[in-house]
Amino acid sequence: MKQMNLNSMTLVGLLVPFLLNAQQTDNPRSEIWNVDNLSTIGSHPVTLFGAPLVRQFREGRAVEFDGIDDGLIVQGCPINGSPSFTIEIIFMPYASFPNNVEQRFLHVQNPKLGSRRALIETRLTDKNQWFVDTHIRADSTFMTCLAEKFPHPVDQWYHVALVYENGVGRHYVNGAEEMSGRVPYIPVEDAQVSLGMRMNRVSFFKGAIRSVAMTGRALRPEEFLLRSGSPQRTQQNSAASSTASEKIKFSADDWLAEFEDPPASNLLVTKNMIEVNASAGATVWYKKKLSGDVLIMYDVTVIDSGGRNDRVSDLNSFWMASDPARDTPFKRNGKFSSYDDLDLYYAGVGGHDNTTTRFRRYRHGKEKTVLYEYTDKAHLLEGNKSYSVKIVVQNGRTSFFINDVQYFEYADEVPLKEGYFAFRTTRSRQRFTNFKIERLSP
Repeated sequence: MKQMNLNSMTLVGLLVPFLLNAQQTDNPRSEIWNVDNLSTIGSHPVTLFGAPLVRQFREGRAVEFDGIDDGLIVQGCPINGSPSFTIEIIFMPYASFPNNVEQRFLHVQNPKLGSRRALIETRLTDKNQWFVDTHIRADSTFMTCLAEKFPHPVDQWYHVALVYENGVGRHYVNGAEEMSGRVPYIPVEDAQVSLGMRMNRVSFFKGAIRSVAMTGRALRPEEFLLRSGSPQRTQQNSAASSTASEKIKFSADDWLAEFEDPPASNLLVTKNMIEVNASAGATVWYKKKLSGDVLIMYDVTVIDSGGRNDRVSDLNSFWMASDPARDTPFKRNGKFSSYDDLDLYYAGVGGHDNTTTRFRRYRHGKEKTVLYEYTDKAHLLEGNKSYSVKIVVQNGRTSFFINDVQYFEYADEVPLKEGYFAFRTTRSRQRFTNFKIERLSP
């Protein structure tokens, strides 16, 4: 195991790179750290352990840890003396069960005072999933929030935030609150921050860390300084085509409905809204073909007002759909299985009577394996609630967001680069507004 301390002469020599590396925010007690080198993190010198690597990812450079003896300690902490705080991190946990089950990958503490600390940790499962464990200790009292009911797939970028204010600590994953607890926090003083390991060099992390942000007050989710998976838009979004950047006015000529039970189902299209009223399976295709990197956005409400087909379930969608045997995937019977021979991405929110939320990648009849799945209440549906949906196709990846919370991200070995979009549901009445498609930079 190697250890390297950066002295003051080294720090002076790295002053110019630091100015590019650390971003001071409008809040004087906030700092954003780009964890993209092994020299300095923010304005602070670093002690290295093991041999962490700087690696280039599609999203930018990050430091990768091997889960054996890699780690680093940042010799400074922006939240020293703060009675409330927000700690954010963007990281990617790798599949490493059972070797790295408990991983304490961000640890704030004065090395000489172990009874006052804050940690963000992961727990891995045998299903290639992880969940958050956050911990705050204040002398003889502590708070631990072990979010085992909120598992997430490994090998994806995530944003995690730990927020403390007025005796309550809360943690968030991709902007969604998962757990909270009470503890009378005592502000740390002269603290340091370890990344990739617990500060006493145990519980090593296998994965990558891209960014850290610390703020000396409690932030609301909409104020978080870091974001994971946000698409980058081009300057040419005004191009008028099937992927126009302006809101698309609904026209009956642009949509094609396929109902499993046509006599008991119908499609209502106005210039501002589409309403799908389906007694069984239903697919509503946008008839203009999409290609390249795109962002699809719309608002939707699952109606629960006592109507014949009102059922809170199956807010679903197809995108980049194509039929290898024909020019379009259209003219099917609306039954879910009739689309099995297509190539497409699929998200199903609140399926099976609102008990599961899933992501699939269809491979023209060969498979449509469930790649990711949630069953917790936070990822299911509520009736008569408006949801903002965003679907990103960019750089060989596709992501699915609801209300700016990332539900899925999938890196496709053979990415779908063109195809058609559709609303999909079964036995439900749903209303769609504000449909937009934008081009994205590659």
